[in-house]
Amino acid sequence: MIGIVVVSHSRALADAAVALAHQVVPNGGPQIAVAAGLSDGTFGTDAAAISLAIAKMDTPDGVLVLLDLGSALLSSELAIEFLDDAVAEHVRISGAPLVEGLLAAVVLASTGASLEEVDAEARRSLTDKQAHLGHEDDAPAPITVPKQVPEPQAPAPERAIIWRTTVRNPHGLHVRPAAAIVTEMRDFDAQVLLSNATTGRGPEPADRLSRITALQLGQGHILEARFTGPDAAAARDALADLAARHFGEDLDARPVRPAHISPVVDAGSADQLNGSIAADRLTVVGRIARRTTRPSTEGYRPGPPKAELARFTAAVAQVKDFFDALVDSGVGIPGIIEAQTVMLTDRELQHGVVSRITQGFSAVDAVDEHLTGLARSFDGFADAYLRERGQDMRSLRRMLLLALMGRPLLDSAPSEPRIWLMDELDAATASRVDPRVCLGIITVSGGSSGHGVLTARARGIPVLAGYPSAESLGDGVLVAFDPVTRQLWVDPDDDVVAGLGGINEERFQESEQAHARAQEPAVTTTGIRIRVGANVSSLADAERGAEEGAEGSGIVRSEILFSAATTAPTADEQAEVYTRIGQALNGPITLRTWDPADDKPLPFLPHDPVTNPALGERGIRVMRRAPEVFREQLRAILLTASRTPVRLMLPMVTTVDEVVWARGLVDELRAEIDAPHVPIGMMVEVPGAAIRAADFAGVVDFVSIGTNDLTQYTQAADRGNPAVCDLARQDSPAILDLVAWTCKALPGIPVAVCGDLASDPTATARLIGFGVSELSVRPPIVAEIKQAVRVS
Repeated sequence: MIGIVVVSHSRALADAAVALAHQVVPNGGPQIAVAAGLSDGTFGTDAAAISLAIAKMDTPDGVLVLLDLGSALLSSELAIEFLDDAVAEHVRISGAPLVEGLLAAVVLASTGASLEEVDAEARRSLTDKQAHLGHEDDAPAPITVPKQVPEPQAPAPERAIIWRTTVRNPHGLHVRPAAAIVTEMRDFDAQVLLSNATTGRGPEPADRLSRITALQLGQGHILEARFTGPDAAAARDALADLAARHFGEDLDARPVRPAHISPVVDAGSADQLNGSIAADRLTVVGRIARRTTRPSTEGYRPGPPKAELARFTAAVAQVKDFFDALVDSGVGIPGIIEAQTVMLTDRELQHGVVSRITQGFSAVDAVDEHLTGLARSFDGFADAYLRERGQDMRSLRRMLLLALMGRPLLDSAPSEPRIWLMDELDAATASRVDPRVCLGIITVSGGSSGHGVLTARARGIPVLAGYPSAESLGDGVLVAFDPVTRQLWVDPDDDVVAGLGGINEERFQESEQAHARAQEPAVTTTGIRIRVGANVSSLADAERGAEEGAEGSGIVRSEILFSAATTAPTADEQAEVYTRIGQALNGPITLRTWDPADDKPLPFLPHDPVTNPALGERGIRVMRRAPEVFREQLRAILLTASRTPVRLMLPMVTTVDEVVWARGLVDELRAEIDAPHVPIGMMVEVPGAAIRAADFAGVVDFVSIGTNDLTQYTQAADRGNPAVCDLARQDSPAILDLVAWTCKALPGIPVAVCGDLASDPTATARLIGFGVSELSVRPPIVAEIKQAVRVS
């Protein structure tokens, strides 16, 4: 059976014509591809897209191209010039009208008619209309066809399936989860359009990686998907399942630790320790080896467009084979190389390069120009993590250019162990670098969350990322660096080297001791027992926290547990989840009531966009507007209390009357269901609440200081904004003063800290000195914080 390609200036027109054709022959018809509109959504035709569509539809019986007008013909003719001769020789551009011709062609092609017969039938499709209007003399002579063309029926309006979920991934839908979506959706006969319902970006097709990442779906944003087509429901179910698995990301993955470490990582070190210390805490000493990240293309000799297209196709295949080999070898972090493979084969990327080649650019210039532009589009994203995905695009650019130049995809390694100095580190290089000759890596640009940096650290290679002043270091210069403190020494003397060796030894011993005593209580040198719990956003968090020695949870983020719920969960549904978390931790859990905010919305509690959401309705403020939703959660917490020890914590409290109102509801519900007593506390994250902490002495049983928001509001600085991140330090004097003041104002009332400051072992002794009696920290570092308590 022949294949059919529809070429139009308008994507909407082409899609509608194809939908009509599918209604006429719903089953068993020919395959139809659409090459319509430009990649930016505007009207036009793209020879590269047409060429790819024809190649996709190629069959031994031939391909019929139907088009609308004007440049569609020129673009189609140009597209055929770029095809292999074996394909081009059985492609026919039809002079038939687009809509009528497509209907006639689909019907006849479904009978197995030849390319010539289908083309002739398509071209005579206006006969009936012309005869009715008195223009029958203009019609071509009729031919006998095997099957009468039925009168087409207008298609019924296609019903779309709308589905929403809240993105939980810490860095949103960046390249890896976006690649998982592309891979999952590609096999369904459905049109899937994605939007960022939180910011209004979109819709964008789910089969184009760059378009999905351009939605900038961050953590807490609502992903909206619209499904149409025969497999719409199946595609929805598949995407929902993928979302339940966090789009292929393990949100609780542990850092990979190196098998062996040296007291000082240097070129001459021989003493090896059986290590459990994370690689990003090792200090290193060695000589610089400068590595290039942008290959020279001098000497490239471009050929005619058809030859350049073949070179580009071969380069893509070579890089893909390289990635496949990396995946098979099992090095690096699962998903990173696979995501880059999806980026490499992304239709948007390939169309952009092929379009430039059709315009006369060489393959080298087309790759350089298009991928540089894509990288810059990532560089402009507001989210710092998404900005670093531009590094992935520059990595693809480098590898494609190396392939086009006929060079190895990885530089040869130095002859002796060195500290590598690079502009930025990509995942492919980090996956293949030999730790025996790479003591550590310094990057001039890029941040700590780049895929290359993550991969290198997972393989046990220390990295000092984003250090611009290192650009001036020459090849062979002796340096040392500490990736924890981000210090760099040039020409370090013997005393510095010896000191760094002592630091590594100390860090190693601390880590070993912490994990050996993970399940023991945390007691200070003066005999004060400090409860160290885990910050929990999932059952996996609870399980990991218990493994690391957590004594319950100092905060369970309920809004994240139910972030995908489109309707408010019932009390029983909530209680079941809360109970499982409490049982996993085998200790008391502190359930924070719903705390919706702009960065963590709840689909069942919609809110109107406001100019400054951080200063609007959040936490307890929203609950006063939705008391029935709040009452159902309070009922769930009381039900949970009969099964596992529970405390109830109110977020974003500013005034005493907010706590009094909530306590009144709890008292009413306790009387209704005969529930046990539940301690009621509040979060101190508003400066006004910290300053007037004494006012709450008679109405709360405990308080927990959320230093993340407290810092934001006190310092008027968003920690996610690099321009003011230095002001957003949680150990700034003003924040420490507010912590101390809160403890002093509430004698006899337990005070906890559950923000990031609690997870900083260097701050542990100071917090205990203020009077803090509980710390709730990230699950993976519970053991280390307990050890920090023991030496305080």
